Amino acid sequence: MHKYIILFFSVLTLLCSCGNDDSAPDGILKKSEMVNVLADVHIVDGGLINISQEPDTLYKYGYPRYLAVFKKYNTDSAEFRRSFKYYSLNPAVFSDIYDRVLKRLQVQTDSLTKLLAIQNKKNHVTPTATGGRVNSPVRPAQATPLRPGMMMNPNQQAIMKFNAKRDSALKQRLKEKNALPKK
Repeated sequence: MHKYIILFFSVLTLLCSCGNDDSAPDGILKKSEMVNVLADVHIVDGGLINISQEPDTLYKYGYPRYLAVFKKYNTDSAEFRRSFKYYSLNPAVFSDIYDRVLKRLQVQTDSLTKLLAIQNKKNHVTPTATGGRVNSPVRPAQATPLRPGMMMNPNQQAIMKFNAKRDSALKQRLKEKNALPKK
């Protein structure tokens, strides 16, 4: 009889360990759900990097974004925190989750990079080594460092000269208008 009890528990243990690796206790997100939520949370974090890092500002702009992520996955911040704590206590599982998060973010980054390359090709924009972009389909590129994502108009120098002439003409007219009449 003792052999049958041991056999029963060993089979039960084997079945539990070989079951769905995506299972989790009640109140804890499944691994696949945790991957999706973490990826979107990190995207929100990245979007908040350009916002002033004041606590009130982060709360005002970040809180609704995080709530939208939690609503998208039918969860809340408390369940997310419990799940994060639960998975972080098992480093092997947590590492696997973050590997999957990184793969998902990399796929999204690659697709955005492809779209940006297509858009730049359509607009005749070539990327520079500094990360800025200089438009130079006809003329050789001048290494003008621009902020990433900023596009240079192909006629930028001509536009700048025109604006300078216009501004000086407006200043001259304003001076003439405000000048006292000569007697």
